[in-house]
Amino acid sequence: MKELIEYIEKSISLSDEIVNDLKAIVIHRNVEKGETILQENYSRKIQIFVATGCLRAFYKTKNGKDHTLQFATKNWWISDYMTLFNKEKSVLSIESLSHSKIMIIEQSELEKLYSKYPEFGLINRMNLQNRIASLQKRIFGLLTMTAKEKYEKFISEYEIFEKVIPNYQIASFLGITPESLSRVRKEIANS
Repeated sequence: MKELIEYIEKSISLSDEIVNDLKAIVIHRNVEKGETILQENYSRKIQIFVATGCLRAFYKTKNGKDHTLQFATKNWWISDYMTLFNKEKSVLSIESLSHSKIMIIEQSELEKLYSKYPEFGLINRMNLQNRIASLQKRIFGLLTMTAKEKYEKFISEYEIFEKVIPNYQIASFLGITPESLSRVRKEIANS
């Protein structure tokens, strides 16, 4: 809980009353590598805060191919936002890529907190703004960059991920094949 409180207090001060109400709705979990936290086709509306470790949100096609939408590590939030804000079942699955300590908050409980403490809603708005900007940058990169440019950007922004995440998942995140990722790495190593 300490990690979440420290994260929030970088943006706003929390009264003891807010902290106590927050503690009452947070579900603490230690998850193992490979453990699924959210399964596609479920209606559970949750937000997940990563205290330690690394999670991945991904979509699996009918033919079994994974498409990684997001990675999340320490002090990051992850969720299926279509489910969170629409009346849709989840299209994403979220799994742990390492032993991770996470905090899960049901969206309905968060909404009650926002109603009771409007200032607390500021955190949610800031997180959503950051997530929208991040997704827009990601889409732009997928549409306009070469495989080499995508990988170089990934390394410059997410170097920590490369040490934790399997190559096929990095390739999935970049929208390229694992073979293309190997070629790009070889090209970079030879230059």
